[in-house]
Amino acid sequence: MKRLVSFLIAAALFICSFTAVFAEEQKEDAAGIYDAVSVILTESATGQVLYSQNPDQKLPIASVTKIMTLLIAAEEMKAGRLSMEDTVVASYNAFVTGGSVIWLNEGEKMSVYDILRSVVISSANDACVALAEHISATEEAFVNRMNKRAKDLDMTNTHFVNCTGLDAENHYSTAADVAKMAAELRKYDYYDEFLMTRLTYVREGTDRATQLLNTNKLLGYDGITGLKTGTTDNAGYCFTATAKRGDMELVAVVLGAKTDDSRFDIAEQLLDYGFNGFELFSPEFDRSQLHDVSVKGGVEKTVSVTPQQGLQCLIPKGTSGKITYLYDIRQELKAPVSVGDYAGKIIVLHGSDTLFVANVTAATGAEEQTFFKSFLIVLRGFFLF
Repeated sequence: MKRLVSFLIAAALFICSFTAVFAEEQKEDAAGIYDAVSVILTESATGQVLYSQNPDQKLPIASVTKIMTLLIAAEEMKAGRLSMEDTVVASYNAFVTGGSVIWLNEGEKMSVYDILRSVVISSANDACVALAEHISATEEAFVNRMNKRAKDLDMTNTHFVNCTGLDAENHYSTAADVAKMAAELRKYDYYDEFLMTRLTYVREGTDRATQLLNTNKLLGYDGITGLKTGTTDNAGYCFTATAKRGDMELVAVVLGAKTDDSRFDIAEQLLDYGFNGFELFSPEFDRSQLHDVSVKGGVEKTVSVTPQQGLQCLIPKGTSGKITYLYDIRQELKAPVSVGDYAGKIIVLHGSDTLFVANVTAATGAEEQTFFKSFLIVLRGFFLF
């Protein structure tokens, strides 16, 4: 528990401090109002915001909604409760669903593989409803899961009414929340084949062969990995793009663009800004600064310490030379000491600004010295003598 609390504190400090560091740079380097209601650019693994414009405005998000539908399906497959080979039986509810469809008939059977690629590539609403009902029996029950998962992801400005994104009262999200669920979905590779497919068919070889056409016009972009378009009368033109170069994957969300082409242009500009202007940075701590810490009243007189691992952030390209470290390691801890107990911190600076604070914790433990333990030590020494 102590280690968890320490991690959360460090994560919070990191996010807050990084926002402060780059807030002004964002205004200067990526200035300009994009022709969309809301946009955001984040880095997938760290969640860092590199640019935003009205990121918390609640908006209809059209078929971008399906990112959450696909996330729940991916988690079901990971848990072993859903397989690509499973058979989905289309309901009347799926049959009457409008918008972009593959014309499922009531009672028609289709593999999860074909259903999923219909959702991913062609944004088929009827396939999406059939999938939701297959997983949760009813679309309503599935939507409840969507809202619960949104809460788990701290998507505080999101509420789903359906699994498709068709216009509905009280169905909304924000660019910031969409970026969170997009980053979560990109942890899974189940849809990689579909996301990169431009054109294919379901029911191929039959008189009901149906074309699946990918509407993502950035498929030729360097490093593109997805993700989802969406268009309705209320939402306008929406797009969530993900792209990866090296170890860095960016998420660009565009909501309420004026035209089909502009949503792709804006997303491409955001991705270019991120890849051209930033690089991932991992701190390299000086182990000689991480001295053993004395233990007051312990059987063991000292414990070794270790810094928090796996920390990364984005910094402007070519500025790693500005990184410095301040080591604040405690001189003494009071017994008992458990592995993971807080033992100090390392402040990572970019110039005069704090990038993040890495906790230093005990790598070894120390029991409290008691009269009985002291007696055993003396007794053991007597017999050894």
